[in-house]
Amino acid sequence: MKPDYKFAPLQLDYDVLDVNQRYLKLYSGLVYDACEHFGLKGRAMEGGIYPLTPTMKLAGPAFTVHCVSTPNRDEYTHNIRLGMLRSMTPGCIQLRDTQGNQNCGQFGAISATAARAAGCAGAVIDGSTRDSVHLIEMGFPTFCRFRNPAEAFGRFMAVDYQIPIYVRGIDGQMLVHPGDYIFGDNDGVVIVPKEYTMKVLELAEQWFESEAKSQAAMAAGMDPLEVYAKYGRF
Repeated sequence: MKPDYKFAPLQLDYDVLDVNQRYLKLYSGLVYDACEHFGLKGRAMEGGIYPLTPTMKLAGPAFTVHCVSTPNRDEYTHNIRLGMLRSMTPGCIQLRDTQGNQNCGQFGAISATAARAAGCAGAVIDGSTRDSVHLIEMGFPTFCRFRNPAEAFGRFMAVDYQIPIYVRGIDGQMLVHPGDYIFGDNDGVVIVPKEYTMKVLELAEQWFESEAKSQAAMAAGMDPLEVYAKYGRF
């Protein structure tokens, strides 16, 4: 007997929508640097995963989805999809592993429409999308490695969600837990461990202000060494 879908809504101790807006003012290099300041090495996904358009950005807690290659077409897939949608919370970012699958588009316009209606603010697919023009026209921030027109049904499926998953990171496989914080822009995707979400944000915001001041000072002709001594960011 196939199990019914589970409910796994994420509980966080901060205002997700407010924090998302604060992160979206930043950029990935700064977020990554802040992670390293706290000893969090290698917290970026492997190069090659980028937004469908250069201006797309996303920020939010991870809603993890574990997927596999399979020819399965039974009704269990519908239970998984329903459970996923019922468990999403406003402002989350869907993060799908793919186990290296390359024979289909693993996320598309219908998935994005359903996810957005459930509160999802974007998607990071450690693989491919299809319907890319529709996703762009929707304005749904989507990051992926490549594109493929083939339908996933009968080739690939989600089998679980809101569990720890592995994605490809710059230093090898990177473990991601539900609620870890995802930030992505045109340079790539950074994933902040959940317990560091606010620490990284607050430090990155301080550095962002310092960088703005140092850039203005250098543009006005101040010596770069003096700028660094004064603002600490160069």
